Amino acid sequence: MGTAAGMIAQARKLLGTRESPPGSNHNFITSWYGFDGPWCEMTISYVAAHSDNLSAVLGKYAWTVGRAQAFKDAGRWHYGLGGVRPGDIVYFDWSGGGRISGIDHVGLVEAVHSNGTITTLEGNTSNMMMRRVRRASIVGYGRPRYNGSAPMPSTDGILRVNSTGNAVKTLQGNLNKVMGSKLVVDGFFGSDTEMALKAFQSKYRLEVDGVYGPQSAAMMKAALAGKTAPIPPKPNPPAPARLVVDGKFGPTTCAAMQRALNSHGAKLIVDGAMGPLTNKALQKHVGSAQDGIMGPNTIKALQRKIGATQDGIWGPNTTTKLQQKLNAGTF
Repeated sequence: MGTAAGMIAQARKLLGTRESPPGSNHNFITSWYGFDGPWCEMTISYVAAHSDNLSAVLGKYAWTVGRAQAFKDAGRWHYGLGGVRPGDIVYFDWSGGGRISGIDHVGLVEAVHSNGTITTLEGNTSNMMMRRVRRASIVGYGRPRYNGSAPMPSTDGILRVNSTGNAVKTLQGNLNKVMGSKLVVDGFFGSDTEMALKAFQSKYRLEVDGVYGPQSAAMMKAALAGKTAPIPPKPNPPAPARLVVDGKFGPTTCAAMQRALNSHGAKLIVDGAMGPLTNKALQKHVGSAQDGIMGPNTIKALQRKIGATQDGIWGPNTTTKLQQKLNAGTF
């Protein structure tokens, strides 16, 4: 069995790993796993297998929900970020729902910061292996069974009867604001707090179980903002700027391309990531079949449009030509 430090060191070696071509879900990680598909969880498997930690992360998975549920079943899961440490595996739900069943993405925690953010090492983020700083849309984390790993926090991150502490005080204060519950803000989750929470859950059409978990927390955040439904998270794409013409297709180039496609009527959410909708919008713009798959025919059509060599391979030359066209406003 390996260590958290070994897991992180192996993940750092993969930084900059790309898809070939972008949007294809194909690289040496997916080849190692055995099929081309969304590869964020495959990256965790790859890193673990190459740092003697595959059993520590509970085996080989390609599905984010599957490994997260395995962590939960093994008693090694925590909702939210309370007690998170480097080496933990953190899971995201971009819809903001906060459920394991809704998990979309995963990363390896590299560092934990005093301002409430974490630095992660993530595969399949904007079609690359990248370092990210995260705070939002986090469902929770799993703690692998590394050699010398710290014990799990004493709670699973959910507030229920007999919970205590500052998180309970915050909940009681929020229930007083949203529901006029007139609770004593004492940090003890007793029967009065449970009744007030159930009233809140009933009002907002949640499961009325008296347990304050991710769904109730998402709804509370919305209710405090005067909303009647959870607030969807907003993407934080790179700001518009003149591109560095370096032949590297990263989030900044992708976001610039999405903005250019929107100028032609695509109506994309600019997030700096090559998903199926971006692929289809690009295919429409270059005149290839709109199947959402970035294959050789689409790449040749793109290369023809931007004046690159038409070899069906999206490499640095193709990206360089695209960046030049985007900077010139002629794409």
